[in-house]
Amino acid sequence: MGPVILLMLAAAPEASPYAELLAAHVKDGVVDYPGLSKRSAELTQMVAAVASATLPKAREDQIGFLIDAYNLLVLSEVVRLGQPKSVLDVKDFFSAPRHKVAGETVSLDQLEKQRILPLAKDPRLHFALVCGARGCPILEREPWTRGRLEDRLRQATRRYLASPHGLRTAPNALSLSKIFEWYGQDFGGEAGVRALIQGDGPKAAQAAAKDAKITYLEYDWRLNGP
Repeated sequence: MGPVILLMLAAAPEASPYAELLAAHVKDGVVDYPGLSKRSAELTQMVAAVASATLPKAREDQIGFLIDAYNLLVLSEVVRLGQPKSVLDVKDFFSAPRHKVAGETVSLDQLEKQRILPLAKDPRLHFALVCGARGCPILEREPWTRGRLEDRLRQATRRYLASPHGLRTAPNALSLSKIFEWYGQDFGGEAGVRALIQGDGPKAAQAAAKDAKITYLEYDWRLNGP
């Protein structure tokens, strides 16, 4: 199976070091970066495995692998950089092409916008990719390489829309995460955003989604750590 075994192991996911790492150091989306920093050698090995891996053949397996690669690279960078208060404090955190994924050198932005999203053609991927901030959707404790992509994307969407970082409802008004402003076209513009909320938002938001005024929340870029 080669180096990809560190992340994949679809037949025995409980044996995956990455799965164990998430289970040990992530709880309710809060990342134990001090604990992760004590395992920096393991993180380095996992990043090296991602660099030299061969992409799985099946499209859904590719998407799962690339989501896990993105989230792992964010964790590794935060640890390598000494746990900054915010990833925005780090110059070019997202734009510098300093990561290798399956033999190709990319930035986090390129991995997201030029590899994962075009492959998946699904804006709900924005609720699976975790940029290391409290305003992000939460980092899950289960690798995405475990499959059930459609179910998990639906769950991640509903969870984020039910969180105060994702959506807040007031009389005749909806306040949304800036994810919906930054990536509005991915969701099909305002009409697509409203349709998503009507389908997967909390009941109060579903009822308001058709006509309510939409505004955007200030994004919380503080590190998603303790």
